[in-house]
Amino acid sequence: MARAGQAIGVGNGRRLRWAPLAAVAALALLGVLLKPLAGGAWQQRFDDERPFAAALARGTLIVAVPSQPAPILYVGKVDRSVRAPESYSASLAGELGRRIGLPVKLLLSDPAAARKAVQSGRADVAIAGLSFAPDTSIAFAPTAYSSGRGAALVLRGGSVQTQSDMRGRTVCASRESPFASRAARQLGAILQSFDRPLDALLAFQAGECAALIDDEYVIRALLKQPDWAYYRVLPGGFEPTPAFIAVRGTDAAGAAYVERVVGDWRRQRWLNTVREDRATQLAFEMFNAENDLYCH
Repeated sequence: MARAGQAIGVGNGRRLRWAPLAAVAALALLGVLLKPLAGGAWQQRFDDERPFAAALARGTLIVAVPSQPAPILYVGKVDRSVRAPESYSASLAGELGRRIGLPVKLLLSDPAAARKAVQSGRADVAIAGLSFAPDTSIAFAPTAYSSGRGAALVLRGGSVQTQSDMRGRTVCASRESPFASRAARQLGAILQSFDRPLDALLAFQAGECAALIDDEYVIRALLKQPDWAYYRVLPGGFEPTPAFIAVRGTDAAGAAYVERVVGDWRRQRWLNTVREDRATQLAFEMFNAENDLYCH
């Protein structure tokens, strides 16, 4: 609990000048290489280029993830020097470690520190909201792990009726929200970021912002509670800012493996499940805060 980018191409980089049959055979071989491998099966498949060789030798997968104040449920004066992993990134890190077959150690890092940790080898993986940027010391899985849609919550019957009414107004959002920066630009609004998702909700209810930006699952969960009957969803949604999982630049096999895992997460809608779990937990925290069930 202590709290890019080389694009990885598919195949061996040669230009195929053979007949169509040879091209089909090459693609079939590629599919075999990128197929998710359980436990130590990849050790024979990749030999010296097996994914996460350093982590396998160490016996632990080190993943750099964002942090937030701990304990997350505390509503009164918060000691922000005590940090805990951000739940969404931590869930992805745990599932990646499970698939690889290694226990996970979380390295609490902001995005810049997470990038440096992977570059230096202090971390094997970074799941910290990194953008896709050329850097030979880091390799990215080219499919973004950020998913879903964001929504804005506004006061029912208030002066904000459409997105255009938000221009120049302030929006509340958590610092780690993948929707906040894009939503603020789309609305022409001023973004006010908070260290915890719960802080953003409390600030919005206190009238510090004209709108709350969060995952649409969070907004739906909040609106089920009686205390949120005074609010409504602002028409129109927001796409997340693309965020990518990074590994060491020398670990091309690791990046290819992560790419396949992220593809599985999307096809199986597992990322939606993680988002729904986060929404349920945040709505529960807010309910307790409103009913004064946390320590002050």
